[in-house]
Amino acid sequence: MATRRPTAAEVISQMQEHISRDEGRLDRIESKIDKLAETMVSLARAEEKLISLETDRITIAERLNKHSDRIDKVESKVEKNEGTLSVIGKVFWICLTAFAGAAAVQYLI
Repeated sequence: MATRRPTAAEVISQMQEHISRDEGRLDRIESKIDKLAETMVSLARAEEKLISLETDRITIAERLNKHSDRIDKVESKVEKNEGTLSVIGKVFWICLTAFAGAAAVQYLI
């Protein structure tokens, strides 16, 4: 039994159909690769933003620690001044009482 050989026109037609199917498939693959590339760029930008935010967070944390140290120093100075002011207030009231007593004694005598 003899098999029929395709003619040149049939071979060309089949090749064109095959090429057109492959072109569609390649176009879909290319569009998917483009989407992947866009996604990678977006991820890189997001990563840069995260790195920037982390750097800012570290800087803010360091500044907060410095402010906390300064507040602690001011608090200790306030406590020292509070003791000094307490003593000065007592001395003032003692002097005022002594002056009032001396004035009363002078007025009564």
